[in-house]
Amino acid sequence: MNIEQYVTYTVIITVLLVSPGPSVLLSINNGLNHGKKLAALGVLGNVAAFQLLLIISATGLGAVILTFSELLTFIKVIGAGYLCYLGIKVYRSPVSQFDTDGSQSSLHHQPWLIFKQAFWVTSMNPKALIFVSALLPQFINPTVSLMPQVVMLCIISALIHFTIYFGYAALAEKVKQLVGGEKGRGRFNKVSGVTFVIFGIVLGLSGSTT
Repeated sequence: MNIEQYVTYTVIITVLLVSPGPSVLLSINNGLNHGKKLAALGVLGNVAAFQLLLIISATGLGAVILTFSELLTFIKVIGAGYLCYLGIKVYRSPVSQFDTDGSQSSLHHQPWLIFKQAFWVTSMNPKALIFVSALLPQFINPTVSLMPQVVMLCIISALIHFTIYFGYAALAEKVKQLVGGEKGRGRFNKVSGVTFVIFGIVLGLSGSTT
């Protein structure tokens, strides 16, 4: 790719990742409730899942998956169900306690769980697979080696992805006092939980993904 194509790809990925969605909401919720250090694990989960989708698309496996409407429907149903499950879990979750320096004093939230939740929220969204499967071929030159191109595109997207989502999480940690302390964060958890359920319902009721 030439420099103009790299710039175009960067702009498209940036606009995609800045846009509100379940993954952005989860990053904000993690930053607000667990602090930016633990929230960074969730961001890594999002990034890992998105990189997996990019690799699937680059290898042509994404195009194969898109030809099976039953498989896409299955992924959509599982993804919708997981968002609803996550919404109920967030709605009912207790508010994490923080020390005066902003670090988490309650250890009942497992770091691996935060990573796993973020990974599944991103990877189980069939529309993300459709998007990257349509986007990636526009920036792949079939006349040259595929691997260096895919590596470069993955690096660009990973850096942008982590920067944006970690920025959301860090900002949420900074403004947690503005939501009214523990009671305010408890209300935010309930609003977030309901929003996740709405995301799940909308995904489940969306038309055919093919």
